Amino acid sequence: MIRTEQSVEVRDEDLLDNALEYMSVAAKILGSDFRASCPNTVYGALAATRHQLGFALTEGLLPESNIEEACFLLVRIEELQEQRAESAAIRRAAELRSVHDAAAGLRDLASDDIVQSAPGAICSALPFARAMISAISGSLWQPQRLHVEPEFDGSPMDFSDFVDSAEFPLSEARLETELVRRRVPALVSAPARDERTLKEIVLASGSSSYVAAPIVSRGRVIGLIHADRPGVRDPLDPDDRDRLDAFATFFALVYEQAVLRERISAQRSRLAASFDATDILLERIQKADLGLRPRLNEHPHLPRRTIDEVSAVEVDAVLTFREREILSHVATGATNSQIAQTLVISEGTVKSHVKHILKKLRVPTRAAAAVLYSHQNRR
Repeated sequence: MIRTEQSVEVRDEDLLDNALEYMSVAAKILGSDFRASCPNTVYGALAATRHQLGFALTEGLLPESNIEEACFLLVRIEELQEQRAESAAIRRAAELRSVHDAAAGLRDLASDDIVQSAPGAICSALPFARAMISAISGSLWQPQRLHVEPEFDGSPMDFSDFVDSAEFPLSEARLETELVRRRVPALVSAPARDERTLKEIVLASGSSSYVAAPIVSRGRVIGLIHADRPGVRDPLDPDDRDRLDAFATFFALVYEQAVLRERISAQRSRLAASFDATDILLERIQKADLGLRPRLNEHPHLPRRTIDEVSAVEVDAVLTFREREILSHVATGATNSQIAQTLVISEGTVKSHVKHILKKLRVPTRAAAAVLYSHQNRR
């Protein structure tokens, strides 16, 4: 059954109450044989209770009057554990969707803006209060941007000034070197005591525990993301590491798309400029060629042709190749913008060509030029 996140929270409260109740019932069934355990969570204690109850049943340690109730309780405990696993799966799916949405929200930005905005997106979507994104350039680790939540803004936890001027050789940062080489995330529970960490940045950040993940693009690590919760006594856990790693994966895809868009746009601009330059050259060649041709009125002894015939000839005689190409699109009713997209040139260039076409054909409108073009094609 598919459940909403809100219903899952309500059900989790009921599951916790049931877990406490089941352990109380188990204690009564087992009597003096019940061994209270003190694991970190209620559900850990419930798992230990289930093990004790199962052992007592299989070894015949329970009186016959308690066997049916013990079996019934074991079934209820198993059902509760399954329900809790389902709730955990729903929460993880919701978290993954939230992480995806946070990265996707950067999609319409330029690549540089994506980098600058990523740490803030991390803190807004994930349970972190501080995040830093870095670039990996050759053998250098270069922090780029630090974001801290408003409550830490201006406090010692905000070490933005340090980040803005920082640059470290990877050879001095064993942990980050491992991230680059192995391409897997890391959880650092005690940075000050961990021999792999770069103590210079640990001291500047004052971090008591943090997680880090590589940004992998086309099989190569191009950057790193670090995140933590300053001022919180409880250390980060593997779930925090996995959340950040998921964001890094989505971020890499969004960043790749932005870089690709920018490269395509730059290439399109270069092509448009190249086509424009070619058009200018062709027009100059055409003008030079026209200067060598005899004019129609220089041969009065030739039979006079109709106006339509002269106009039809002039379309080929006076227009450049590009102008004839553009006129062919004009004749279809295409706008300047549509022609520019089709021919990969600027709209201003199309407008200039249309102006020259009307002038050379001595017609006042695009429609008139289109008529001449259509007449020529019928001949």
